[in-house]
Amino acid sequence: MRIGIISTVGDYSWAGSEEMWKLFATEALHRGHSVAVMVQTPIAQSEELTKFHALGGVVFAYNPLNRYTSRTVSRGLYSRFRQLKRWQPEVVCTSGPPATPYRDKDLYRFLRAHTGGRVFIIQGNAESYVAGQAEREALRALYRSARRIICVSRDNAELLQRQLTSTLPIAILPNPIRTRLEHPLPWPGDLEQVRFATVGRYEVGSKCQDRTLHALSTAEWKGRNWRLDLFGSGPDERYLQDVIGYYGLEDRVTLCGFERDFAKIWKDHHIHVLTSRAEGLALALVESMFCGRPAVITRTGGNHELLRDNKDGFVSVGEDPEIIREALERAWMNRDRWPEMGEAAFHRANEWIPRDLPVRLFHTICNSGC
Repeated sequence: MRIGIISTVGDYSWAGSEEMWKLFATEALHRGHSVAVMVQTPIAQSEELTKFHALGGVVFAYNPLNRYTSRTVSRGLYSRFRQLKRWQPEVVCTSGPPATPYRDKDLYRFLRAHTGGRVFIIQGNAESYVAGQAEREALRALYRSARRIICVSRDNAELLQRQLTSTLPIAILPNPIRTRLEHPLPWPGDLEQVRFATVGRYEVGSKCQDRTLHALSTAEWKGRNWRLDLFGSGPDERYLQDVIGYYGLEDRVTLCGFERDFAKIWKDHHIHVLTSRAEGLALALVESMFCGRPAVITRTGGNHELLRDNKDGFVSVGEDPEIIREALERAWMNRDRWPEMGEAAFHRANEWIPRDLPVRLFHTICNSGC
């Protein structure tokens, strides 16, 4: 079977959302199938695809649309997906936000013209991700014709069906963890200073790091002994540095950049602060829970399905800074419980992510047709 995969994620050399399609592609290659992936140029050049190349996988690179290519694409004169079309996949699987298969018109035409199976992996959803009647109707028809739609959380699945007012062929599977830990990490040795960490793209529209900084900017919080390290990369790095200065948090908050080794992060940090506005199921949350760390999260995507309030961490009902501050306050007042909650978080994550996820993913996508 010839399987084509299209990731619509851009502007990053790698992202947690790419782990699911990579897991599926690797399993398919091990089973003797042919797999070609079409990814944006930074991801095509990533070292994360070394094993995929070694197994015989094919990589096609493409670039985001610019002013010129947008015009030619809108007129039907150009498509970035010609290489994959010539490769002649029998099954096509896309991975990304729900509306991109319609908004990128060359991708939309490619998918509509494809006569084989179509599978969609939805990596994150929010109220604003699907908008306008024409978009809803086009996506409804496209997704109804899918062999399967994979959502990484029940929240995302229910929202997508409401947005498109349609019952869809959805399966729910969690995002995988890159390295599965068999035991939580030891609790950090420094017990005097609380060390918060946030792991996620520097992209405040979805990750809301600026709102976390606002929540921590009060005189009361400045009188406490804590640090916050922000791990990641992305377009809002300069803005976040400015926000840190604006709130006078230069001696408290550090932008640490991207760190692939999640265990290296969590051996020195006590609790994860992940106050997102839009999520699927954050790989960064799964990783911190496997390390035995509680978290403060917002009720977004699958994060609150995985993490149980007051058991594995603390759930904020919204991303307004005042509401985030209330959740942070609850966490602070329960600091003595964090090691116990971290242990519970490890067991919860270990139960949530099935060990046979590659096999489940393969069969869900191929539906015994591969």
